Amino acid sequence: MIGRLSKGKTSMAEAEVRPGVYAALDVGTSKVVCFVAKVEPTREGHRQKTKILGVGYGESAGIRQGQIAELDRVEASIRHVVNKAEEMADFQLDEVFISFSCGKPQSQIVRAEVGIANNEVAESDMRRVHSLARQQGLRSEREIVYSSPLGYAVDEASGVRDPRGMFGERLGVAVHMVSAAVAPVHNLEVCVEKCHLDIAGKAVSSYAAGLGCLHDEELEYGATVVDMGGGTTSIAAFREGKLIFCDVIPVGGRHVTNDIVRGLSTPFREAERLKTLHGNALPVPGAHGEMIRVAQIGEERDHEGSRVPREELIAIIQPRVEETIELIADRLKAAGAEVAASNVVVLTGGASELMGLQEYATRALSKRVRIGRPMRLDSLPPSVSGPAFSAAAGLIGLAQAGGGERVARPVLSGARGKTFGGRFGAWVKETFL
Repeated sequence: MIGRLSKGKTSMAEAEVRPGVYAALDVGTSKVVCFVAKVEPTREGHRQKTKILGVGYGESAGIRQGQIAELDRVEASIRHVVNKAEEMADFQLDEVFISFSCGKPQSQIVRAEVGIANNEVAESDMRRVHSLARQQGLRSEREIVYSSPLGYAVDEASGVRDPRGMFGERLGVAVHMVSAAVAPVHNLEVCVEKCHLDIAGKAVSSYAAGLGCLHDEELEYGATVVDMGGGTTSIAAFREGKLIFCDVIPVGGRHVTNDIVRGLSTPFREAERLKTLHGNALPVPGAHGEMIRVAQIGEERDHEGSRVPREELIAIIQPRVEETIELIADRLKAAGAEVAASNVVVLTGGASELMGLQEYATRALSKRVRIGRPMRLDSLPPSVSGPAFSAAAGLIGLAQAGGGERVARPVLSGARGKTFGGRFGAWVKETFL
């Protein structure tokens, strides 16, 4: 039986890992991935090992820009990769932990404040202010998929991490919540349930990817993860082991491929091959005069195709890369997340493997940029150890720790109606500066 969720710690460094067998299902625009892992108990003082028992992955069908367009095709894709993982693990799954980028996940900071019943903060006061925060965070046709307190206030004292036992008259909290449109997320859940699988929990893909590829120090001191998928690019900023901002941009690796299809009149699969083998996010000095063979749409398979300058391919790729990085920078700047998320950006997801992308992002964002790959999993096969599998790895970690949607906690009093960026910036100043 795969472990279900409980309300655990968010930090992967602090989370208590529970022995058992767990399964993760990452459903994206380009691929579907299923990991089955077992946590084996070890002697006290030793790190528990997370052994991969089975993996399954394959092309995704029926999803466009992160949104489900054809339920039957998505169901078939999920069923295919789950069967592969079960066969490899020799284990029949009955529930999975899923990640998603559909439903346009959005961050918001919600503030709530209540009177302290007996002038000493008790669990009942915490529950009341948490409940009020959650009520204020609910929006029509959207569900809260993540919530975690950023800081408490007791009367005039702000930036309190644990107010229990403190004396005062008013208790407040600032809660970071992530909501998503109900219908798209429900459509994904329907596809999973049609495969006779219960959903143990769910997480935004960028959050899962961050937990899958960030070092403990990056989670604690601050980093921004950019999960570059086929149809979307998801952003997640972390600080003190918590998710403090997330967003989704409707541009991904498939947009680059589609640009190549149109620009060179080549089939989609050929465009993917060209992007992988010869593409680059930066001008390549050695590409001057270099010619590459490009199959044309409608030509026979054994036809040699036409010869095209490699520079032409790179010139098609660069504008889309520039657009994506500019959108990322704009979203972070508008949210204020760059203030709290240190100077580190970690690119992950399948589209992050484009040659030259790390160097281009370093220049464009003026930050230290690295490529993130799955961590904390033992015996991970080389075929699934690349950036495209970070979210699945993070989901396994969340399932083991009993993580998932965090409990809504109280909120600092303050003016309502401000933008997310303004409220976020105010919290950063109160808490860190």
